[in-house]
Amino acid sequence: MGSPYVAAMKAVLLAACPDARLLDVSHAIPPFDVRAGGFVLWAGTRDFAIGSVHLGVVDPGVGSRRRALALELDGSYYVGPDNGLFDFLRRRARSARAVSLSRPTDAAPTFEGRDVFAPAAGRLAAGTALEELGAAAELGIVPQAQPAVVWVDRFGNLVTDLDAPPERLLLNGVPVEVSARTYSEAPEGVPFWYVGSLGLIEIGLREGRADEALGATAGTPLQVG
Repeated sequence: MGSPYVAAMKAVLLAACPDARLLDVSHAIPPFDVRAGGFVLWAGTRDFAIGSVHLGVVDPGVGSRRRALALELDGSYYVGPDNGLFDFLRRRARSARAVSLSRPTDAAPTFEGRDVFAPAAGRLAAGTALEELGAAAELGIVPQAQPAVVWVDRFGNLVTDLDAPPERLLLNGVPVEVSARTYSEAPEGVPFWYVGSLGLIEIGLREGRADEALGATAGTPLQVG
């Protein structure tokens, strides 16, 4: 992506755990979009084996007083900033615990991904217990978010954070009244909603782009009833 930062983080990870197998989930999160980052982190890691370690950094507040966390959610581990990035995951987790990560005195205030998060993720991958990484961190109740589009895929389909079929669905004041099981079953030229492969409600347009037809982007709120 024209940047040395990912390689620098991988170097730190491998220094802590040389036998680690590294897999990139995504480097295409819109800048500063914590909500989209949280969705992609959930969607991209849900099929990994229990006990896997996941490092996520979408961090507009890098260097601020927001906490740096390592979490165990349903037996798997997540490391990153406490800025809402883990909300999507935590709403769907049955169990959660966390520790606060300290910042080394020589950590760069603008690159905590390399200097705070990557070392912690590497230690977890090498077998260090979560409790050894820091003091227990209190996890408050995840705030309820207004229903919204959380991701737009490359075909223009709109992924929402709705888990259940809506009785009424409006997007930018436009009702989306048609539902279908597959794209081929949907009428042409009419936006429709369907249950996507992740179990979330998505909005599509057969052989077209729903985002352009409805003027929607990641973060566009939904009206449901």
